[in-house]
Amino acid sequence: MNCYSCKNNINSSYIKWLLEILGPVLMGSKPCEILSIPSFDKNKDSKIDDIKNHFNLCKKIDYIIIDKKEKGLKLLFINKDSLSTQLNNKKIHNFLKYLGYPSNLDIDLYLNHLINKLEGNNFPDEIGIFLGYPLKDVVGFMGYGSYKFHNTKYWRVYGDPKPSEDLYFRFLNHREKLRDMLKSQSVKYILSSF
Repeated sequence: MNCYSCKNNINSSYIKWLLEILGPVLMGSKPCEILSIPSFDKNKDSKIDDIKNHFNLCKKIDYIIIDKKEKGLKLLFINKDSLSTQLNNKKIHNFLKYLGYPSNLDIDLYLNHLINKLEGNNFPDEIGIFLGYPLKDVVGFMGYGSYKFHNTKYWRVYGDPKPSEDLYFRFLNHREKLRDMLKSQSVKYILSSF
């Protein structure tokens, strides 16, 4: 996987927490994750330095920092292989085209379109697709279709809950696996095992 130039165990508690959160992205069950660092966070600069030091050489996931000025930073972590699989779903591709995304399915064009929306004032609800949530749940949340609200996991579930619950538990499983690896292994071993 070659995610880090780091040769020793991770010393940063923030990076340990972040790796656990990113477990599903690193393991490919989740195409993207978005996190925030508020503008008032006193450790904002050190967190960004830690992210750059640990993820700049990563071949498994990319990251983009979106500066929302007084609203803080948005961090978008991307597993392009997993995102490609998600976006290659014809129904997802057609829905995103309906929302104004390019007709030509190009991950970088789609990410640029999403980032432009994230930089604006209105949060793009379709981000759920990029986060790997089932299309039915994103469509239901956005008020399209006739899906009825069922419950809330990490996201609001609409229609048949089974696929959403299966995905939710896979995300949790991948976070737990990464947490266990962080407790017992060095960074180099953890990252080479993906």
